[in-house]
Amino acid sequence: MARRALPSLSHVRYLRKIFAVGGRRQYLVALALALAAYALERLLPAGETRTAVADLALTGAAISAVVGTSGAVRAASAPDRPAWGSFLLGALAWLGSQLLRDASQLAALPLPPNAIDFGYILAAPLFTLGFVLMLVRHGQRLAVYALLLDVGAVVLVLVAVITLFLAKTITYDMTMDTFGTISALLYPVVYVAATGAALSVLFGLPAEEPRSAAFTLFVGIGLNALAFTLYLPALIQGSFVPGTFLDPLWMLGMAAIGIAGWQSVADRDRAVETELSTAVIEFSRMTLPAIVALASALLIVLAHLIGAGAAELVIDVAIALVVLVLSGRAGLALFTNWRLGEAERRRASQLQALYEVGLATAGELSLDDLTALVAREATLLTRTDGAMVSLAEPGNGFVIRALHKGPLLRLRDSVGEPLRGIALAVIESREMVVATDYSAHPQSTVALHEVIASALAVPLVAHGEIVGTLTAYSSRPRVFTEETLRLVRLYAAQAAIAVANARLVAETRRLARDDDLTGTLNRRSLMERLETEIAEASRHGDIFGVVLCDLDGLKAVNDSAGHLVGNEVLKTVARVMRESARAEDLVARFGGDEFVILLPRTGLLPAQAVVTRIASRLRDERYMWAGRENGLPRVSFGISWFPEDGRNADALLATADARMYEDKSRARIARDSAAGAD
Repeated sequence: MARRALPSLSHVRYLRKIFAVGGRRQYLVALALALAAYALERLLPAGETRTAVADLALTGAAISAVVGTSGAVRAASAPDRPAWGSFLLGALAWLGSQLLRDASQLAALPLPPNAIDFGYILAAPLFTLGFVLMLVRHGQRLAVYALLLDVGAVVLVLVAVITLFLAKTITYDMTMDTFGTISALLYPVVYVAATGAALSVLFGLPAEEPRSAAFTLFVGIGLNALAFTLYLPALIQGSFVPGTFLDPLWMLGMAAIGIAGWQSVADRDRAVETELSTAVIEFSRMTLPAIVALASALLIVLAHLIGAGAAELVIDVAIALVVLVLSGRAGLALFTNWRLGEAERRRASQLQALYEVGLATAGELSLDDLTALVAREATLLTRTDGAMVSLAEPGNGFVIRALHKGPLLRLRDSVGEPLRGIALAVIESREMVVATDYSAHPQSTVALHEVIASALAVPLVAHGEIVGTLTAYSSRPRVFTEETLRLVRLYAAQAAIAVANARLVAETRRLARDDDLTGTLNRRSLMERLETEIAEASRHGDIFGVVLCDLDGLKAVNDSAGHLVGNEVLKTVARVMRESARAEDLVARFGGDEFVILLPRTGLLPAQAVVTRIASRLRDERYMWAGRENGLPRVSFGISWFPEDGRNADALLATADARMYEDKSRARIARDSAAGAD
């Protein structure tokens, strides 16, 4: 049977990674120096020499903590600097007390009672503050509340432990040296609290953040907490002497704080990320509350087994308060889970909006359908009430193409109008514009001040050009988060590509359908439409007309004025035909100087009326050449009808062509007769 891999192996690999990142050499050097100092203390007889060695070793460890944390402060970014500044102040406070101890013991400097204790005790709250600032820097407000609850629970359990095991000693010593006893009690309390804060931060940081520095801080402050807790009985009884195993604990603890500062610099320079999975981190967040709950249960059992007497009341009260704190911690965890669930649902809708626009990028939506989709999905992405999309139109600036009102029914329908409002600032700056107070923005629309409270606008940039703008409106005051703004930028980039693709598809279709010179349908599109018209007319028993047109004198224009002028003549003729034809009629360039006009559901007299109107308009048109106006060449017309003149396209076009040449011949005969008469 195959052996299953131990779950702890991943944690072992993570710890190895932490020590590798932090510099295994530094850990080994700190450990070697601490053990060497301890060995030297043990070799020396108890007295001033041993005390001097211990004090110098502890001073060196404190200096290393100050150097490491000061380096972290110098290298940290502005948001990280307050946290590491607090750790530096804690190390300086610890070093200050250590220097006072050196001065007192080595130089026999007289000091007030308990003056040495102040710096040691002050260091722990400064370390705790540093952990709070570390969570605040990463926006983990709920984790800060959890940290405070964790610290409160740890302190209450420690008070219960001290009451259970040292109640009699403390009561007796309190009468002899009140301030000294209070200082002695504060040591384990503040350092155990700082250790709880370190553990909360270790598992409370965002999953992607590196944890090597936080882990080393936890180790360093935890060693100090262990040393001060074990130091408590000897301190109260006045029996402590240098040379015990507590000295290397303090040395390693302060050295680890210095190493943590170096690690933070290394993590920043190398962009190190945690290797712990999100599941492991989330599960580990409950480690400290679980330990506190277990310790509370054991204390209750021990208190009744030992028979703590009067101390039982203090223990019971402390444990009851721990239960209340842990209940608050559980409630906070439930609230956090609810917040995470809401955030995930919101993120799902935002990703759906990104997906829809990304899908449109590869689709074949029309510009109108696409802009409507972009405006609608933008409200889901930003959790706003309405949105507007404008597009750049050649010769017309930026024009509003889509408006999604949502609940903002008072928004006026402005589709097709020139762009107005804060989106104009986007075009000028090419940057996102965020108007938390819409009415305060200088380019806001005054008429909408009572409708819109907050808004944001972003350019749609594709291939380096602004192809449009996207504006989202909120009826309630909003402060848009950095995550929302980041998603909007990504959304705008996708929307811009989708718009560019839609325009490219539309232009490709136009080129495939239309004649590039005149803007009318090309021959292939005409034949497809003519076949469709024949099928429809045959099915419903309708009639329609086909008009074939030809410019009689275009060759003479090309020969005398050039092909550029000839092209202008062709464009003028095509424009007049489009303007003079009816809305349902189709104009196509059949080839060269020939045009075809398709007249759906049109009989003889209406067809002749259309042709007469076109011919009249053409006689009034002029083109410029050689500095003067010239009349357009004459246009000949030939008309055929379905089904009288044929039941297929070739027959209809052949009949229209024959009648067009008859018209051309009549015009030539009339022209020749007029010339003979002259």
